Amino acid sequence: MAYGRDILILSIVFLVCSFALSLIGPIWPIYIKSSLGASMTELGFVFSISNGVAAVMQILSGFLSDRYGRKRLHALGTFLAAFPPLMYALASGWLDLVPWAVLSGFATGLYIPLRWAIVADASSAETMASAYSWTNISWLLGSTIAPFVGGVVADLFGIRFPFFACFVLILAAFPFTLLMRETIRKPQAKVVNSGSTESCGADAYLATIVLFSLINIVQGFGIGVTAPVISNFVIQNFPVDYTFVGTLYAIGFGVASMVVQIPAGRCSDMFDRRMVMFVTFLVSSPFFLLFAYSRSTLELVVFMFLSNAILNASWPAFQTLMMETTPSAKWGFVNGVSATTFWMGIMIGNALSGILCDNWGWFAPFYASAFAVGLSAIIPLLLKETRVKTKNPRQNVQ
Repeated sequence: MAYGRDILILSIVFLVCSFALSLIGPIWPIYIKSSLGASMTELGFVFSISNGVAAVMQILSGFLSDRYGRKRLHALGTFLAAFPPLMYALASGWLDLVPWAVLSGFATGLYIPLRWAIVADASSAETMASAYSWTNISWLLGSTIAPFVGGVVADLFGIRFPFFACFVLILAAFPFTLLMRETIRKPQAKVVNSGSTESCGADAYLATIVLFSLINIVQGFGIGVTAPVISNFVIQNFPVDYTFVGTLYAIGFGVASMVVQIPAGRCSDMFDRRMVMFVTFLVSSPFFLLFAYSRSTLELVVFMFLSNAILNASWPAFQTLMMETTPSAKWGFVNGVSATTFWMGIMIGNALSGILCDNWGWFAPFYASAFAVGLSAIIPLLLKETRVKTKNPRQNVQ
C-alpha cells in the first residue's frame, strides 16, 4: 500500500488525459483530410512524423527515468502534451500541423513509458497483472466515453471545438502529476523461477527485449496502417455523421478494450502467458480485414469491437511477462524500449497507409493490418514462461 496514493493519482491522470485525447482521436484524420485539404499520403505523413518522434523519445525517457526518477519527466511530458491540440485547432493548412505534431510526439515519448513503469514500481509480482488491468481500465474508461462526446460536440459546434476542449483537459491534469511521489525502486537482485538462484543473464535479458520488440514492431505496423484510414473510410463509404464515428470508436475500441481487462488479467494469472498472447493475436487478426467488408454500420461496430476486444485481452499477459523476465532496476528502460518499438511499428504503418490507399484502394491497408497482427502471434511462442511449475519430487531422485 506504500504507493497506493500514487496509483490513485496516476489513474486520475490516465482517465482525464485519455478522455481529452479520445475527444479528438476519431475526428482527427477527417479534420486533416477534409478541413485542411491533405491527401491520404499527406495524412499518413502527419501521423508518422508524430509517432516517429515519440518512438525516438521513449527509449531515452525510460533510460533517464531509471537514473533520475520518473516524477519530473512524467510531469513535463504531460504539460507539453496540452499545447499541440490547441495549435491544431488554429491551423489553416495541413503543413501547419507538422511542428505541433513533432511536439506532440516529443511529449508522448516522455510520459508513455513512465506511466507503465510507475505501475510496475508500485505492485508486486503477484499483483502486477491485476494492477495493469485496473490502471488500463482508467485509461480505457476515458476512451469509451469521449469519442461519442467528441462526435456530438463536433456536429453541434464544429470540428475544431473538441481540440480546444482537449487542450483544457490535459492542462487540468498536469497539477495532479506534481502531487505524485517518486516511485522508482532501488536496484534488487532478480531471481529466476527455475529452481536456480542465478540472476537473469545478460544474453537472456537481451533475447527477451528483442522478442518483445519484434512483437511490438509487427503488431504496431498492423495497427498503424489503418489508424489514419478508418475514420475517412467510414465517412466516404457510409452516410454517417461525426456522432456515429465517435460512437463507433467508443464501442469498437473503448468498450471493447475495457470489458476484457479484468478477465484478461485473470487469464494472465491462471494460464501460460505465451499462449494467451498467441491465441488473442491469431484469433483477432481476421476481424481487422472483415471490418473493410462491412455492409452496414452495425457490421462496422461488431467487427471493430471483436478485433479490439480480442487483441486487447493480451495486454496484461504481455506486460506482466515482460516485467517478470527483466530486472526491476531496468523497468523504465525496458518500458521505453517496448514503447519505442511499438511506436516504430505504428510510424511505419502510418507512413505506408496513405500510399497503400492512394495506389491500391481502401481495402489494401486492412489486408496489411490483418496479415501483420496474425504474423505477430508466432513470436510469443519463442518466449519463456516465468511461473514456477510444480515438480514431481521423484524427478530429483536418480
